[in-house]
Amino acid sequence: MSQQSLWDLLDKGGSKQEYLESSARDDSRRRTIKRLRAGGHWLTLLRVARAIPQPFTLNDISVAVWRACPEFFGMKGYPYPDNHKVHYILYGSRGLIARGVIQRVREGLFCIADGIDLDAILAAGTAPTGAEEGGVGE
Repeated sequence: MSQQSLWDLLDKGGSKQEYLESSARDDSRRRTIKRLRAGGHWLTLLRVARAIPQPFTLNDISVAVWRACPEFFGMKGYPYPDNHKVHYILYGSRGLIARGVIQRVREGLFCIADGIDLDAILAAGTAPTGAEEGGVGE
């Protein structure tokens, strides 16, 4: 999906205000993703993923990491896990699935990929294959 310019929006009958609001939402989303990448919470997710039964669902890992780190993986203002934070860490061009650390078994079902030395990754604290900024989500 390419980002639209103000001119593209105006050609479709939109307003400058709509464009500015859309840009503000995109900027907020980018800041959130950058914060998630830089936080190193993907390491928590890997530690927890190693300890739960394989294969696991998004809900399984969301609840498990929330129990391990409720202040980060919880929904703001509620005592429940936030799947969106886990989703950012798993998916995207620099997510753990794209990096080959977590494997999709089938839709909605995941496992730690075969041949991955989680102990080495966790000890080094760096994502495999040269990931930048924590190497997660997008």
